[in-house]
Amino acid sequence: MHSSRCPGSGPPSCPGCDPMRQSELPAPRRFGGLSAVADRWLVAGAIATAAGALSAPPVSWRGTWWWGAALGIGLGAVGIASRARVLIPAGLVLLAAAAMGAQLSQLSAVTGGDFEGEVQLVGDPRWRSGALVVLFSATIDGAQHRWEGRARGPAAWQLEDAAMGERWRLGVTVEPAEPADRPFLWPRHLAGTAQIRTAYRVDGGSAPFRIANSLRGLVEASGESLSQRDAALLAGFVYGDDRGQLPEVVHDFRATSLTHLLAVSGSNVAFVLLLFAPLLAGLRPWARLVAVAALLVQFAVLTRGEPSVLRACVLAALAVGAHAVGRRASATRLLALAIIVLLLVDPLLVRSVGFQLSVAATAAIVIGARPISRLLWGPPWLRLALAATLSAQAGVLPVQLAVFGSLPLVSIPANVLAGPVAGPAMVWGLVGGLTGGLTGDAVASVLHLPTKLMMGWVAGVARWGASLGWPQIEAAELTAGAAVVGCCVAGGFLLRNLGAVAGSAAVVAAGVGVWIVAGSHQQPLPLGPHLAVPRIDPVIVVVDRPDPSRALGQLAAAGIDRIDVLVARSASRSGREAVRAVHARHDIGQVLAPAGLGGRVTYEAVTEPVRVAGLTVEPAAERLHVSTEVASNEWQAARFG
Repeated sequence: MHSSRCPGSGPPSCPGCDPMRQSELPAPRRFGGLSAVADRWLVAGAIATAAGALSAPPVSWRGTWWWGAALGIGLGAVGIASRARVLIPAGLVLLAAAAMGAQLSQLSAVTGGDFEGEVQLVGDPRWRSGALVVLFSATIDGAQHRWEGRARGPAAWQLEDAAMGERWRLGVTVEPAEPADRPFLWPRHLAGTAQIRTAYRVDGGSAPFRIANSLRGLVEASGESLSQRDAALLAGFVYGDDRGQLPEVVHDFRATSLTHLLAVSGSNVAFVLLLFAPLLAGLRPWARLVAVAALLVQFAVLTRGEPSVLRACVLAALAVGAHAVGRRASATRLLALAIIVLLLVDPLLVRSVGFQLSVAATAAIVIGARPISRLLWGPPWLRLALAATLSAQAGVLPVQLAVFGSLPLVSIPANVLAGPVAGPAMVWGLVGGLTGGLTGDAVASVLHLPTKLMMGWVAGVARWGASLGWPQIEAAELTAGAAVVGCCVAGGFLLRNLGAVAGSAAVVAAGVGVWIVAGSHQQPLPLGPHLAVPRIDPVIVVVDRPDPSRALGQLAAAGIDRIDVLVARSASRSGREAVRAVHARHDIGQVLAPAGLGGRVTYEAVTEPVRVAGLTVEPAAERLHVSTEVASNEWQAARFG
């Protein structure tokens, strides 16, 4: 850039011609390239991508969706290459809507019928409501879709020990998802349900799945030196497998909102990278990027590709990639880019509660962890750990209230106490589990001594929190709490400006209003078909194949501590587990059950009609029939499940 009177090769006084003075010139404006896009526009783009995915209706696969995709790509490219940054979120809205529309179109086009052929398992089988639930991917009539299969009898026995990634030959009858089931199936890419008739194993699948399943087998083998509770917690902490959790432990973790510790999250990815950091430090940037990518892919397969893990893996890959090309990127920028990439590749993630919670918690930590840490006392590492926990809890609160309707009040102290232990438990569990699995029980029992302490601490915090019986935070209580804070602030202002009488009157009036709001919101007794309380004095509880952990939660919600008579109508697996779990958490006077209940609980087998406090319990085939003299409306009012 030359002065206005310089011909281009002027004297040294011209900044454009004097190399020593060119630093005085303003830097040229560059509008092209993603690196020139400010963080705020990427955040707006992430929000726009989520909005586009949420608002997309199903459209024809061969119809209009690709017009939206082409227009979105064009607008985004123009926005990146020019100064019209507002075109970036506009283009991402169209692109995400087109991607979501294409996926919904595919899912809505499936048809039912019989199929027999080779499939790949896309999840680990688990028992639910007396059937083995198996998720698999199959190509039927030229289209590949995922299905939620249910197996019983010999097929279930064959599939019970199967693992994700294995290839099987199944005989099934598939049905497309009913409209009422789509909100639960489609976010998991499940086109519908299937009844599995026959099952034969083909092989262990591709190399990443075989490696992941072998690693899980080593950790599981090392857990044989632990108690059943601690071994199940180890699997949950290390790779997110919650299938073996005891029902009473599941209840404790749910009651204290600690279940996220048993589902692998972004923090697990960070700890894995930290564990391998000494090996990665000596590599060149591009070699490190390749190694980190391979490590993240294998860890994602190990943890079954949970949405929170995918978010953390993409974010970590972007961070390492930015370092490889010599760019510095803020955490806000990386999180926004990770959201955009994931939702464009898989827009159905936007409807996943796990993804929503992960993004909300991460965003809250990025925004609030450091400011909150400045308000705390103690060493920096402790302040940051507590601040991260508190900010994450604040971040997920809106999502939890919107999805689940409530949040346990005890979750705040429980997460503060248990959260800092979760990271070390995961790292040590992984190292000790793999080493112990290779060396045998003798070494594993020594290596897992710290594991026992950490698992015992977390389980103890959950048990303590669940036993307190603190209430749930719901929308009404949250409004009342906000009103309390506002009234305290207003009362303090009035005390300073209007005197003690007016200020005190304002605080008392506000307290009465808050009491009315909170008192008017009563917790209703949940209703359902699997658990009933026909009498309160004496307390009689009837269970009929319930979810054992949910049964404990429902008894806690009803305020029931001691049970005089527990009637198990079925001797099924879920009935047996429900009796054992309730017995582990409640004092039970008498257990009535069909012959063959089994388990470690003492019970009275009902072989002829028995009358107990107005109830008649009599055998009917392999079940028990329960009738009551209590009025039917009172019986219905006492039912819950």
